[in-house]
Amino acid sequence: MSDNDDEIKPAYLDKNFVTSKDGRPLRILSEYLEPAARFEYYEISDTIVFYGSARLLSKDAAEERLATAQKENGGLTAAQQALELSRYYEDARELARRLTEWSKNLEGTERRFVISTGGGPGIMEAADRGASEAQGMNVGLNIQLPFE
Repeated sequence: MSDNDDEIKPAYLDKNFVTSKDGRPLRILSEYLEPAARFEYYEISDTIVFYGSARLLSKDAAEERLATAQKENGGLTAAQQALELSRYYEDARELARRLTEWSKNLEGTERRFVISTGGGPGIMEAADRGASEAQGMNVGLNIQLPFE
């Protein structure tokens, strides 16, 4: 609640309220309604959702991190692990590319099986990249983790 009653505005325009604990149900509802409106506008009838680790790196980025760690003589174990785990990033990227190529060949005019992610890095970035590499549409929803 604002102590300043000089400027009374509707609750949905009051950033302090909307971002407060009490405004959380509005945020949750908007996280559903906004994507639904976007899907309708772009005639998207189905999605394939990719969520996952935001910390995974692409193989190229992981190789760079390892080269830096070797040169600077620090963080070598973490860099080696990042390189090992980068295969999951690359697998997600390849899967999204293949699914997008497949879905583009389906009959009908609506967009079917569009890659959808939380819009973050890691696995989500990989899926977005794969769909883009197949010249397909993809949707990043810019999810936010709860404040509390």
